[in-house]
Amino acid sequence: MNISKIALLVAVSALALGACDRKTTPLETQQDVSTAQMKGQENVAKEQDNAAKVEEKADKEVADANDDVALTKAKADYKVAVAQCESQAGSARDACKSGAQATLDAAQARVDAMKHK
Repeated sequence: MNISKIALLVAVSALALGACDRKTTPLETQQDVSTAQMKGQENVAKEQDNAAKVEEKADKEVADANDDVALTKAKADYKVAVAQCESQAGSARDACKSGAQATLDAAQARVDAMKHK
């Protein structure tokens, strides 16, 4: 390394070290603190907003899953009811099956109504 490069390196180092020892005024310190507080509050607000969106999405997914469970149970109940209807004859069997279908249709309507809320 030549002397001019070494001298330049020493000068830059001295300036950098000198800047580290510079004290800030109380006003500058207060401005830095205020800026940090403001940015911190903005970041917290953004994360709270993100958390609310995630929670809303999760709530909807849970509600949809519960609707699926209710509908699956209604379909299972329908199959059992129809199987029981088979022990009857004629118009009694037809009425039994119609009742089972009406119960299933009502369950489907409840689930559909919940999904449109």
